[in-house]
Amino acid sequence: MKPWTILVTGSSGLIGSEAVEYFDRQGHHVVGADNNMRRVFFGPPGDTLWNLERLKRITQRFTPTALDIRDREGVMALFREHRFDLILHCAAQPSHDKAADIALLDFEVNALGTVNLLEARASTAERLRLSS
Repeated sequence: MKPWTILVTGSSGLIGSEAVEYFDRQGHHVVGADNNMRRVFFGPPGDTLWNLERLKRITQRFTPTALDIRDREGVMALFREHRFDLILHCAAQPSHDKAADIALLDFEVNALGTVNLLEARASTAERLRLSS
């Protein structure tokens, strides 16, 4: 099987980093999008930079990208730069308890970020359809 190019959002988080490791071991090229929002949500104990550095050391085909999925233009640029065969969207504000305290930020990350990814994917699909 030809290696895929895979996008993993939240690539330095718990689930995202496991996905990065798994697909890297399978021989796929993994583009990770992460902006360390866990530090914003949970303060210094939530910092994931240590995990990003670990992934850089142990993977062979991982390309990390500092990207906030709320940044529509940044997401669109990433999709113009890469043609993804698979997208694993693991970026999120994960705390239900915290959601009430940061309702707007929670919505922006969990809903707007997801819409930005969907729109970028749809735009990519349309570009590919028109070019064929």
